[in-house]
Amino acid sequence: FLRVEVLGEDNTYLGNQELNNPKYLTEVPIDTDGAKMDPTYCCKEEEPGRGKMRPNPTADDVVIWETNIGAAGVRKYPEPIGWVGAMPVEDRAEVGSYWSGEGSVYEPNMSRPRRLDATLGQQAGWMATRSQVEYFHHEACPGGFLPPFDQPHWKGDPLQRHAVEFWSGGFQLFGQCFLNRILSMDSDRFSRQLLYHTANNKQTTLRVDKFVRAGDFLGQLNTVKNRAEASLRAA
Repeated sequence: FLRVEVLGEDNTYLGNQELNNPKYLTEVPIDTDGAKMDPTYCCKEEEPGRGKMRPNPTADDVVIWETNIGAAGVRKYPEPIGWVGAMPVEDRAEVGSYWSGEGSVYEPNMSRPRRLDATLGQQAGWMATRSQVEYFHHEACPGGFLPPFDQPHWKGDPLQRHAVEFWSGGFQLFGQCFLNRILSMDSDRFSRQLLYHTANNKQTTLRVDKFVRAGDFLGQLNTVKNRAEASLRAA
């Protein structure tokens, strides 16, 4: 999953001018030819709306925060997965992807962001089968994935060392268990991976440069995919 919010009706806090110019737009333009994200999967809300949830949001109203194309890449997996966006992970967990900055697209000497809070893209949770949880616990995660967390790896009381984002937000999985995070680039699947943060309060507390429209992020990923395909053809 990837957390999203729906802009307020008057968009008081995040101006359209800023949202229309997401970070690295010049270096990685938005591919507008592909299918668009569908806001009904994550954020459908009928009139008059409940709480802070805006009724009938459009794709332009759905925003992601604390990530941008500069930290992302793409990779092609065998079907039925296909092309995916590769989200930030630690270097030691990287299995290989075509970074959006390949070919010195960005400023000189820029390296791919890994564990920067401003680009992590909080995933808001995770789902796994019983066999997958067993794999996490017995094979993937140093010190195990499940309580009592009494292995030497944990160095004392882990509940004091880690915030809720570590446990329920997925940091444990991609920051410690070496799992990779991917977003489908099929627009329908991509739309189903977005999870609505219904408090809608991040847009009132964070700087506008931390936000990007979910559909624009997908469009920039498509641009990177097109460049990756061109690189493969030229190889």
